[in-house]
Amino acid sequence: MKKILAAAVLAALSVGSANAALSFSNAEQTTEISQTGFLDLFDSSLGTLNSVTLTLNGSMTTTLTALHTSSGPANGSITGTVDLYFSSNLGGLDLSAVTLGMTATTGLIRNLDPNTPLPVGPLTDADTIVLTPTSSLFAAAGGGQFSITCESISGIGASGFNGNAQASQSTAAGCGASIVYDYTPTTQRVPEPASMALVGLGMMDLAAIRRRK
Repeated sequence: MKKILAAAVLAALSVGSANAALSFSNAEQTTEISQTGFLDLFDSSLGTLNSVTLTLNGSMTTTLTALHTSSGPANGSITGTVDLYFSSNLGGLDLSAVTLGMTATTGLIRNLDPNTPLPVGPLTDADTIVLTPTSSLFAAAGGGQFSITCESISGIGASGFNGNAQASQSTAAGCGASIVYDYTPTTQRVPEPASMALVGLGMMDLAAIRRRK
């Protein structure tokens, strides 16, 4: 029984999972944008890749200016949008269906005088999507890198102002990504002190049994 216990403790020290996290983040730039970042592939010599979590994120900052040409004061609102579309140079990683949508609005503006520009901002928004792509796409002997690119399409819309709005926007956006590799290492982990103590106790018990025999 003591031999089995000691063997089980040693086996527990040599197995288990680990994870590695990598990320990049691009600063916001005036839209429209095309930004690229790079992430490392998983080096298959480190172990067996169990799962991959890929997170894509985006942000926007905008100032929306309301203006109308009605004959008198009018109510209305302005909304700005940024949609981010993603792609990658990694074979098999299809991001064509991924879109991050961000929106910022002035809310209701009351009694705005005609031909009087009213800037509102800065207004911000952000969006994130978490993907769990096929693990085998990311494992390569010796590692390497792959790229992720985002491109923006921004827009603006006006409501109210008696249908005479001439709104404008000044918008910046940026994107980033992070990846987490969950894997089982091929090499034995360095035992923690408590685990070493368990092994030591197991070996002492084995020695005591041998002496009694």
